[in-house]
Amino acid sequence: MIQRWIGAAAALATVFAAAAARAEVSVPLALERGIPVAQLTIAGHVFPFTFDIGSSRTLHLTREVMARIPGLKLTGRKMRSADLTGKVREEEEFVIPDLVVNGVSFGEVKGVSYEAWGLGIGKGAGLPPHSVVGLGLFARQPFVYDQSGRTLRFGAPLEPGSGWQPLAHERVHEGIVASLSNERARYRLVLDSAANISIVKPQSVEKQGDRPTRCDVFGPDKPCSFVSVSLPGGAAITPYLMPLPGFFQPDGILGADFFGRYAVYVDQAQGKVAVRPPSR
Repeated sequence: MIQRWIGAAAALATVFAAAAARAEVSVPLALERGIPVAQLTIAGHVFPFTFDIGSSRTLHLTREVMARIPGLKLTGRKMRSADLTGKVREEEEFVIPDLVVNGVSFGEVKGVSYEAWGLGIGKGAGLPPHSVVGLGLFARQPFVYDQSGRTLRFGAPLEPGSGWQPLAHERVHEGIVASLSNERARYRLVLDSAANISIVKPQSVEKQGDRPTRCDVFGPDKPCSFVSVSLPGGAAITPYLMPLPGFFQPDGILGADFFGRYAVYVDQAQGKVAVRPPSR
């Protein structure tokens, strides 16, 4: 009888372990200043996180959040980063032995303290003052970001659903790069979910002989220009011409206008990126 009970318990544990390994969660998103924010549960606490795949880090945690995560320890290392304004900031590195977010285990995670950054354009622009989830957290966990549907899904394995189109891409230091083009030019642009607009370097436009269109969307005293580009057969995206630091190698970034046109599926472990027009 005892052996039967032990065998049943072992079988039940196997079932639960398999279910946990298949865990997939869907988290609603709010847009603050046009930037996605998710309420994520860690160690029984719910915290707001900006979802920023333009950051290659795993996590940027505010001091408040750092103080409430069991097992988090500072490594004593200072990490230096620069944002798209060229501003250099210093962050403290930490390690979490086993990070579990909304029931999904990410294993041991190294992250950094949150220090405000970002390229602010217009009144009230810039990242919301929350902790940040970056692309690095999903090195082994696939995710679907659907800005139009206001959802973030992650976990492994993840069933992305139908209607996806593979996206040719590069994985570089700055993040995931996709190429968009028009009849005159082709631009390598980084996917950046926390950017409220798309941007292209003026020198990249000039070098390729592209013809920008003038605009005044940022105000009557703030003249601007944009180019129109797209994925093959896709809707037009209009990155604005703005200077970026010399260390930023791609031609620019894809922001909210791109993610409003496409949901994005990313599986870094398998080297897969795909896009899908939002459901109507």
